Amino acid sequence: MKILRNWKVITAFVLVFAAGFVTSSVWAHFRYQQGPKEAFTVESWNSTAMNFLRKELKLTPEEEPKVRAIVEDNGRQLGQVLGQAARISGTNLVASWKQIDPLLTPDQRVIYHQKCDDFRCLVKTCLELELPPDPWSKESQ
Repeated sequence: MKILRNWKVITAFVLVFAAGFVTSSVWAHFRYQQGPKEAFTVESWNSTAMNFLRKELKLTPEEEPKVRAIVEDNGRQLGQVLGQAARISGTNLVASWKQIDPLLTPDQRVIYHQKCDDFRCLVKTCLELELPPDPWSKESQ
């Protein structure tokens, strides 16, 4: 077993790769934890658009307020449209849950309801969006 003679080198490599994996995992977790929340705000869209336009077009101080007003107005309109689309999509999603539910066996239904509840919690925490009540919940009856 020639390879076991170099156990210290092998252990060092394993530890270096493990440390890199743990460090990158922790960094990614904290870096992207706020990503979905920031991605769905009009303010972040406006800020990103203005930074892009300012950098790429080299806006003058006279142009910037005019461009900012247009970006903010369009951002507000886009936010309203996307909010309406999210509400409609949520309603359609819950309606599809109601259509799928009767096709399942009782055991499948228990799992399905749990997965739907998990998804509902994810949407609420990440997107801060309330879906309509589940068709099988006491709230909807």
